[in-house]
Amino acid sequence: MLRDIAAAFGWLSIVPVPAYADGRPTRWFPLVGWMFGGVAYVIARAAGLLGFGLFGIVLTAALLTAAWAVLSRFLHWDGVADAADGLLGGDSPERRREIMHDSTIGAFGTTTIVLLAMLQVFAVAALIGSLDFWPLVAAPVLGRLSAAVGLWTVPRSSTSGLAARLPASEGWFAWFVASALVVPLLVISPNHAPMVFVGVIAGMLVPRVLASPAGGISGDLLGASVLFVETGVLVASALLSGG
Repeated sequence: MLRDIAAAFGWLSIVPVPAYADGRPTRWFPLVGWMFGGVAYVIARAAGLLGFGLFGIVLTAALLTAAWAVLSRFLHWDGVADAADGLLGGDSPERRREIMHDSTIGAFGTTTIVLLAMLQVFAVAALIGSLDFWPLVAAPVLGRLSAAVGLWTVPRSSTSGLAARLPASEGWFAWFVASALVVPLLVISPNHAPMVFVGVIAGMLVPRVLASPAGGISGDLLGASVLFVETGVLVASALLSGG
């Protein structure tokens, strides 16, 4: 179990541990999200205690977003860029996959990265300003849950790449573990139960929606799923918080 947990961190974070693919790391992906959430909480709590003004809050939100990106080795951001270029620039599943495999970033990818970064920064700033820190923990957990769900429920688009190296199914116990890692979000704040429900539903739908035009799931699309679900939870929570 410890080896699988370490592998999950190796796959999805900058933590220097081997990313083994011959075990069962996928079920522990939400646990990696808890690390990101913990970092976010510490940064946001520090900003709240220091009493930053509006400009300081925005800078703190930018720092938090940058910290998340660095902790993930920019893996998900690279996936978003490739996914946007491929899905928006191709006219067939084969052509979309070909574009996603290209290492260069086009206009669609660049624009999507900028828009997502802006949404995250301003949503985080609104949450810090309203002292609602729960979404900062929940968003990365639910985002990484979407990667696990995508791997378990959507066919692969290729026999090579990151997605193909991880198991397509880990059995019912894996679903139990992944679900159990989400439950503490409800314990921390039962009032946020509707947002957990929305995040879980988004985590189940987003990978499938992204994979459909590409003929299956890939590592890039999994990374995009993480960021889209994460950003969606942040933005929805910020709007509801009234920050």
